[in-house]
Amino acid sequence: MKKIAILACLRANDVCAGCGCLNAFQDRRKHFERYAGEDVRLTAFMRCSHCLREGGEPMEDAGFAEKLERLVSEGTEVVHVGVCAGRDADTACPGMAKMVREFEARGVEVVWGTH
Repeated sequence: MKKIAILACLRANDVCAGCGCLNAFQDRRKHFERYAGEDVRLTAFMRCSHCLREGGEPMEDAGFAEKLERLVSEGTEVVHVGVCAGRDADTACPGMAKMVREFEARGVEVVWGTH
């Protein structure tokens, strides 16, 4: 069974209930089409909080470091970055791009996009 997580932007929380991401996952639409017919478990739906700590490094944030290690210990193989966070590392906020690099450094595949 493939284990995936969704990472979304905290600033989008004002208008986002997570419905688009979760429905696309459940229905295997858009960026989740790749899992059609596969047994997939959603291990986490987490929000980035890096923008609240401008200028810092993700691993200096004890909360992010704990979340990252938990996802890895759960066997999460892929993290989908929500559309609220950007289309790729070039369009994402610098904090999100740094977080993505931390996931990749631990062997977690990153997919830009959800719904």
